[in-house]
Amino acid sequence: MNPHKLRHAAAQFVAATVALMILAAGCFGAVLCMFGQPDLRRISTLEATKLADVELSQLIGTTDYVKDEATANPTLLRAVSSTLHLPFTDPLTMLTAELPETQTQAAASTGGQSALIQSITTWAASTNKIAMGWLASTSTSACIQMLKDNPGINVASPQWFRLSDASGNISGQVLPDVVKYAHEHHIKVWVLVDNNYSASLTHAVLTNPKARNNLIDELNYQAKLYHLDGINVDFENVAAADRDAFTAFMKQLHDTLSPEGINLSVDVAPDIEPFNDSAAFFHAGLSDDVDEMVLMAYDEHWDGDSDPGPVADLPWVTQSVNDLLDTGVPTDKLVLGMPFYTRLWHVYKDGHVADKAVGVSDDSIKSALDDYHAGTGSFNQQLDLMYTRQPQADGYMEMWYPTAKTYTDDLSLVNENGLAGVAVWSLDWSDKQTWSSVVSALRDTLS
Repeated sequence: MNPHKLRHAAAQFVAATVALMILAAGCFGAVLCMFGQPDLRRISTLEATKLADVELSQLIGTTDYVKDEATANPTLLRAVSSTLHLPFTDPLTMLTAELPETQTQAAASTGGQSALIQSITTWAASTNKIAMGWLASTSTSACIQMLKDNPGINVASPQWFRLSDASGNISGQVLPDVVKYAHEHHIKVWVLVDNNYSASLTHAVLTNPKARNNLIDELNYQAKLYHLDGINVDFENVAAADRDAFTAFMKQLHDTLSPEGINLSVDVAPDIEPFNDSAAFFHAGLSDDVDEMVLMAYDEHWDGDSDPGPVADLPWVTQSVNDLLDTGVPTDKLVLGMPFYTRLWHVYKDGHVADKAVGVSDDSIKSALDDYHAGTGSFNQQLDLMYTRQPQADGYMEMWYPTAKTYTDDLSLVNENGLAGVAVWSLDWSDKQTWSSVVSALRDTLS
């Protein structure tokens, strides 16, 4: 073909295309004029609302979202836009297509449980956060009931295994019906194994290769036999001298479980000394060889402590989280452990101190205060806790306890630091009202 004719044809094609585009733009402008500003404002509001719904659904989820068919009816604007394939006229579809799909588990709402209960389910699913609850029970019916009463838990950690002797044997047994119920409700089971809180027993096993291998083999066998999803190691009161031996044990255990697809998590107590990682747990080293590290951010003042104080005030919890992050623990492996209990302290005139654990539901707190004829007290802004003190004939009682604001502020640490999730000790202390407060706080921190 003659080059001049080819160029002439190309120029005609470009000119025709531009003319069609101008004509299309003119038609589109005419349609917009026909609609008028009020209708345009209504359409914009509708699209913004639907975009917000998509974002909310992807962020914390919603189990009752249903597409509004009334707003999906075709309009002249949509018809013209679709015919001309104009970009950005259907941002809802564009955004939905780009966002990852999430699967949510609808939690049945019973009794006083509100729709807030459902949000933790979709929060955990859509953000891949861990919502873990420890089960301090060996009763099948009790464990299942606790799972029913706390919808939204996606990991259950029942306290079923215990190191029993220096040969590395374990006592306890798996409750198959609990595992079956959990799996039917999309809840993973990470069975907890503790060391009987014995430093000497732990030392004997960790420093004996045969005993250590036996313990690892037994945990692996039990996990595969009962289709467990993970093992949660809760070795407390470990001697600082066994630091390296414990780290090596966890690495060997992880190397054994990981090829089988079995999760390994470890529970650690706060060790607040900035940038110092020299106590019993080598946090940075452990984090390399576990899937999650659960910070037991409670017992700031513990059972039998001669110095009364809070179980977990906000400055202490914040410092505990920051310390682990500063010593090298990745944010996406750190799970924040939260207490569902507090302590009531009775300080006697002779200086003797007695304490007892109290659940943090309104009813439990009220009952404990009524026993001492104490008022609710006042909110301590610095500690982020309620505080009350009441004189007694033989001394005085005092108690620090959390509110919904406490949960909100604690859970903000999870979202602001990008932590892996939360774990609560324990579901035995939980009730519908307490769990609702946590769920509500989760929603507040994500809104």
